Amino acid sequence: MAVTPSERIRNILVLGHTGTGKSTLVEALLEAAERGQGPEKPARVPTHAPNHHDRRSVVDAEPEELERGHSLSLALVSFEAEGHKLNVLDAPGGAEAIGDAYPALLAADAALFVVDATIGVQPQHVELWAACERQGLPRVVFVNKLDLDRARYQELVDDLAERYGTPLAPVHVPLYQHGRFEGVIDLLHGVVIEEHDGQHDERPIPDHQLAQVERNRERLVEAIVEIDDELLERYLDGQQPSVDELVSGFAHGIATGEFFPVLCGSATADIGVEPLLRFLVEECPSPTEAAHPLPHDGPTVAYVAKTFSDQYVGRINLLRLLSGELHADDELRVLRTDQLERCRHLFTLRGNEHVPLDGAAAGDLVAVGKLGDVLTGDLLYAKPLDVTIDLPQLPEGFHRVVFEPVSSGDDAKLSLALQRVLQEDPSIRSTLDTDSQTRVLSFLGPSHVEVTTARLARKYGVSVEVTDAPIAYRTTIRRGATGTGRHVKQSGGHGQYGIVTLEIEPLPRGAGFAFENVSVGGVVPHQYVGSVEKGVREAMTDGPLGGFPVVDVGVRLVDGKHHPVDSSDAAFQMAGLLAFRAAVAEADPVLLEPVALVIVTVPNELTGAVLSDLSARRGKITATHVTDDGASRIQAHVPDVELATFTSDLRALTSGQGTASLAYDHHTDVPDTVARRLLEGSASS
Repeated sequence: MAVTPSERIRNILVLGHTGTGKSTLVEALLEAAERGQGPEKPARVPTHAPNHHDRRSVVDAEPEELERGHSLSLALVSFEAEGHKLNVLDAPGGAEAIGDAYPALLAADAALFVVDATIGVQPQHVELWAACERQGLPRVVFVNKLDLDRARYQELVDDLAERYGTPLAPVHVPLYQHGRFEGVIDLLHGVVIEEHDGQHDERPIPDHQLAQVERNRERLVEAIVEIDDELLERYLDGQQPSVDELVSGFAHGIATGEFFPVLCGSATADIGVEPLLRFLVEECPSPTEAAHPLPHDGPTVAYVAKTFSDQYVGRINLLRLLSGELHADDELRVLRTDQLERCRHLFTLRGNEHVPLDGAAAGDLVAVGKLGDVLTGDLLYAKPLDVTIDLPQLPEGFHRVVFEPVSSGDDAKLSLALQRVLQEDPSIRSTLDTDSQTRVLSFLGPSHVEVTTARLARKYGVSVEVTDAPIAYRTTIRRGATGTGRHVKQSGGHGQYGIVTLEIEPLPRGAGFAFENVSVGGVVPHQYVGSVEKGVREAMTDGPLGGFPVVDVGVRLVDGKHHPVDSSDAAFQMAGLLAFRAAVAEADPVLLEPVALVIVTVPNELTGAVLSDLSARRGKITATHVTDDGASRIQAHVPDVELATFTSDLRALTSGQGTASLAYDHHTDVPDTVARRLLEGSASS
């Protein structure tokens, strides 16, 4: 494929909830483009696909996607239409796969939201719309599945208009004949659009839909004149703008985010797809028209929108050229690592198909194989960057688990496989639990874990057992105490001699550890004081309650004895350990548990249900208030151990309308009944 000029590129990110038909629509757009290539380039697929089962699987080709029937990771389908190159990014819409959509925001120049006409606006639409708003990404809406009996076009458009105001307005409305959905009506020109094997025909609007058309056209006109002060003034004076004047406002309004057009159709019935394709080409912004932080004619800068793993090519990085050009064998430096990487072979993607590229201009999307340490979210550049680029923030995952290989000899294999999985899916976070020295992985939910384990087994041949992440329990003391430690062995040969007496006291929560030597007279020689402290620190790592570490304790070395020959560092280290253990046993030790600050935002009518759920998790509500948009925001402190399933349970409880953030806040005493169960379980295991 030859280099496409920037002004003839359209980068479209397809967004929406799972099940809205996003992938089917992307494949229908591809087929529509192929039909328009003319007889010299015959389509490679049937020209009409009455349902998605008849279509080739271009987008959802992974076994896990085919099994579940929806997208699980970002896919690119690149094709040509009407002399333009369209890079269509299909993002997953599931709550636990949505992380892939966020890095793609910077790769697109417009977002196409697909909404199911039988269901309406769903939680992922709201979340992703807000993400596009933060990124300043233009938005277009496609109301899908209008061929189904339960479809409710007008109710859905009214709901969207109520949510997003005047800027959102219909461009097409559905044509119904004899109770069936048969086409779309172009509101701007006031005609029915008919498509026949790539041919575009127009005819008058039927009488029974004139009232609906007029009402929706008025919305469209109001949305467009709001963009232009002169047009608005004339409109308010009673002058109707001409079609040409309205058309001139389309592309500008979309590019600036002042106009959100609504189109409609059915991807499975292949109705409204070709008008949508033309609209994307003619009205959506090119990279030169979109708002980006870098001048297109500057030095080459590329953003990594996605990292794929291919069984033949290996790792593939999908780059968005923010500026400059890219050609085979060009070298770019990675901002994160400061390492040079050679882009040996360039290609684009059509699902799993690789299409070679001669090169790429600013704004294009290009795939590069076999780069080194290059990850999703990285910036690559030819010359030093002198501009700050705000990268999209991924949602935080709070479903924490540990993976262990089923086969004991697969540790190294799992470690390598996890590196690759983390490169492919940056929404998975990896941290080291210092207590257990285990690798803890954070996911967006249980199905996110299931998909990842399936891919580990299929792609990398590693089967894993999944367990809950360890909870960072701690031990502290409620009162002061004294303990003496004796480590004396003097029978035969070189002996060991060290005796110390320690006083301990509780410190404020979070203070950690303090050590002080107040002994006098050299009872513990200066060179051994550090050994005593070392022994105390060792004892603190293995506390008396379930072996959980001891924290928030002050220790004073008050007395001791030494031997001129048999004393040693090792002896006083052991004496310090024994003395600390003896003192803690007398200091009323108590178990502490980590507590998270949980902030939940839900529709106001669901506040009671969420409050009850948090209370059942031993949560303490600290604040509730109503947000500017009328939702309820609840703030609570909840023990970590009670939050293992919270985010997925919240989605179920609120039908996906609730969002939450969780962050460690403090440790607090574990209630006696809970501590007793925990310690009994720890002892039995």
